[in-house]
Amino acid sequence: MTRHGRVARTPVSPRDPAILTTVLPEPRSTTRGSGREKAHRDELARLAANLLIEPTGRNLWRQQLSLTRIFDWLEGFPADTWQDRWLLSGSDELGSGWGPQGLSAGTRSRFTAGLGTLIVLQAIRPSYSWLFGSRLLGVYDAYRRHNQPALFAELTQHAGGQRCDEHATEALNVLTRMSIATGKDLLAFDLEDLTNYARARRDNGRTVAALPLAYDILRSVGGLKDSPPTLREAQARGRLTPAELIDRHPITNRVRDVLVHYIAERSAVLDYGSLVNHAQMLADLFWGDLQRHHPAISSLNLPDEVAQAWKQRVRVLPDGRPRRTAHAVFLAVRSFYLDLSQWSMEDPARWAAWAAPCPISEADIRGYIKETRHRQARMQQRTRALVPVLPQLVRAAEARLQHATLLLQAARSATPGEEFTVEGSRYRRTGRNGSHWRPTALFLAPVDEPGPRFDAECEENNAFWTWASIEVLRRTGARIEELLELTHLSLRQYQAPTGETVPLLQISPSKTDRERVIPADPDLVAVLARIIRRIKGTGERVPLLTRYDGYERVFGPALPHLFQCLSQHRLQVISPNRIRELLTDHAVRTGIVDVDGTPLRFTPHDFRRIFSTETVNGGLPIHIAAKLLGHLDLNTTQAYVAVYPEEVIRRYRQFVDQRRTHRPSEEYREPSDTEWQDFRDHFSLRKVALGTCDRPYGTPCQHENACVRCPMLRLDLAQEPRLLEIETNTRQRLGEAQRMQWLGEVAGLQESLRHIADKKQQAERLRAQADRGEDGVAALG
Repeated sequence: MTRHGRVARTPVSPRDPAILTTVLPEPRSTTRGSGREKAHRDELARLAANLLIEPTGRNLWRQQLSLTRIFDWLEGFPADTWQDRWLLSGSDELGSGWGPQGLSAGTRSRFTAGLGTLIVLQAIRPSYSWLFGSRLLGVYDAYRRHNQPALFAELTQHAGGQRCDEHATEALNVLTRMSIATGKDLLAFDLEDLTNYARARRDNGRTVAALPLAYDILRSVGGLKDSPPTLREAQARGRLTPAELIDRHPITNRVRDVLVHYIAERSAVLDYGSLVNHAQMLADLFWGDLQRHHPAISSLNLPDEVAQAWKQRVRVLPDGRPRRTAHAVFLAVRSFYLDLSQWSMEDPARWAAWAAPCPISEADIRGYIKETRHRQARMQQRTRALVPVLPQLVRAAEARLQHATLLLQAARSATPGEEFTVEGSRYRRTGRNGSHWRPTALFLAPVDEPGPRFDAECEENNAFWTWASIEVLRRTGARIEELLELTHLSLRQYQAPTGETVPLLQISPSKTDRERVIPADPDLVAVLARIIRRIKGTGERVPLLTRYDGYERVFGPALPHLFQCLSQHRLQVISPNRIRELLTDHAVRTGIVDVDGTPLRFTPHDFRRIFSTETVNGGLPIHIAAKLLGHLDLNTTQAYVAVYPEEVIRRYRQFVDQRRTHRPSEEYREPSDTEWQDFRDHFSLRKVALGTCDRPYGTPCQHENACVRCPMLRLDLAQEPRLLEIETNTRQRLGEAQRMQWLGEVAGLQESLRHIADKKQQAERLRAQADRGEDGVAALG
C-alpha cells in the first residue's frame, strides 16, 4: 500500500515476459458478452452509482474508492476486456484467495466490494468454482435488482410459496450464479446449463439440493420451454435400446450384431428389467468373459475346452466367492442357443448362420432345482428368525414415532438456545435468533448424555414413514413396488348384501401384471387414514405426483400417491431405496438380534414372506393366500411359507380336492342337545366383570377364574374404572401383607399388580386403535 492510498501491484509485474506471452483462455461457449466488458472505467463508475440503495455522499465515496482500487489492479494486466484481465490475473482459479497478496482485512474488503460491483454490472463473469468458494454477501441481491429485475421478482414470488425460506433463497442463488457465470438471460437457459452447474457443484464437493426447485420456478415463469415437468424427468435417460444394452459391454467382433438382434426379439416378451438382466448375462458374463480370455474367438461354435473353462469361471465371483446365480446364467445361454436353432428353421436367411451346438447340457442345469431348494431353505430360515422379533420391531416403531412427535412439538415451541424436557430426557435447541443460516431449522442437541445434534423435523419424518412402511407391508404382504404405487384411489368400499360396508385396498399390477383387491381390516384402514391426513396437510386433496419406476425406467402419470413426502423441500414419491434405508436404520436402532446375537435386518420383501407365513399357519387356505399375494402359481406361495410342513400342504390340497370323501360321516350328523347346550354355554360364560374371555371352545379355564392374570382376557374399556379399583384394593392388601410379613402373600399380590399394569397398557392400545378406526372410517367416507 502506498502512502497515497493506492494498492501496490502484485509480485508478478504486468510487463514480465511470462505474462506477456501467456495465452488467454478461450471464452466459454455458453457465454455471451454483456457489452460492458470493454467499457471504460469512468462509464462503469457512472453506472455503478445507480446501484446504491442510499446514494449518500459517503456511500458514493466508498464505492468510488473500491472501484478505483479494483480498476488499478486489473489494468495492470495486458488485455482488452475486464473479463480477460480477470482471467489473466489467475484469481478465477484461486477462489477465496484471489487478488493481490499481503492485503489487510480492510483493504481486501474494499477489493471485494469493487469486484462485486463489477459482477453486478456484468463486466466480470467469474466461474462457478470461484463463486462457490467466495462469500458475496449482498452481491446476489444487487445482481437480481439490476439485471432482469421483473423476471427475478416473479421468480421470487414463485419461490416464496415453499416451506423453507432458506431453500427458496438458495434456488434463486442457483439461477443468479448461472446468470453471472454464463452471461445468459434467464429464459435462455437450457438443460445443458443446469447440467453444467450440477457438474461444477459436484466437482466442488458440494450438493445440488436446490437445483430441482430452481428448475421448477424457472419453468413456472416461461423458461425451459418444451422441457419435462421436473428436473428428474429431464435428466432421466429412460430405456436403452437393445443395441445400447449390448454396447455397454465391449464386444469387438460380429457376435455383437446377433446379440443385438436376439435381445430385440426377446424384448417383445420380457419386461424391461428382465431384458436388462438377460442382456447383461449374455453380453458380459458369457460372451464378454469369453472375449477377455480368448480375444481371437468370433464364432458361437465353442470348442469343448473353451466352454468347460468358461463354466468354471462363471461359477465363481471375482472375489473368489461362489456365484449364486450361476445357474441363471446357464439357463440364459442355453435359451439363447436353443432359440437360435429354432429360429434358424423358421427364418434360415436371418438366423441359420448363427445356429451352433449348445455348450450347456441338461446335466449343467440339473443342479438348478437343488439350488432353488437351497434358496428357498435360506428364505424360510430367515423368515423363521424374523417372525418372533416382528412384534419387537413394531413396538419400537410406534414408540419411536410417539417420541419423535412429542420432540417436534416441543422443539417448535422452544426458542434457539432454550432447553426443554421430553419423556424424562433434556434437549437444547441449537442456533441463535439472529442466525442467517437456516434460522427456521429445528436442530436439537441432547443435554443429559453427549451426542450429535439432529434435525427434529427430519427425525419425525423418518420415524413416521418407517412406522407407516412397516404397518402397511406387514398387513398387506405387498411388494415394495406395489407399496409405493398405492394412491388415494386405491381405497375402495364394497357394499355387502347384508348392507355392511367393507373397505378394500386395490393393489395395482406390478410383477405379474395382475391387479388384485384385498380386504382392509380396521387397523390397516387406520394406518392409511393417518397417512392421508398427513400428506393432505391443510389442503383438501392429496397432491398429484409422478412416480419413476426404476425397474421399467419410465415415469407414471400424476396420481395422488400415498407414500410421498418432502425431499429437498419438494414433494416427491418415496423411492424403494429410501424405504430400505429406513427399515435398516430402524432395525439397527432397535438392536434386534437373533438367538445367537447376530444382528437381524428387515427388507421390504421379508414382510411379504412373514405375511404369507402367518396367514397360512393361522388357518387361511393356501389358495386364498396366493390370491391375496398375487401369485399365479400355488407353488410360489408354498415356497414363501416358512413353517408350514410339506406333508400338511400335500394333505390339505387333497382335502380341498376331495373335501367330503375325506371327512368322517360323524361330522355331518346333527349335534345333540347336550353338545349344542355346551356350545351355547361356552359363549355365555365368556362374559366376565372386566370384559370378555377369549379362550377357545372346548377348553376349561386354566387360571381358576383369576381373570386379571389371564392373557385370554380382552378388556372392556367401559370396565377400566373397575380395573383401577382392583389395583387400589390390591395395593392396600400388599401394604398390609408387607407389614405382617406374609411373604407368600406379598409375592402373589406383586404378581397380580404386574398383570394389572399389562391390562392397563392393553386398555391404552385398544383405545388408540378405536380412535384410529373411527378416523379411518371417516377418511374412507
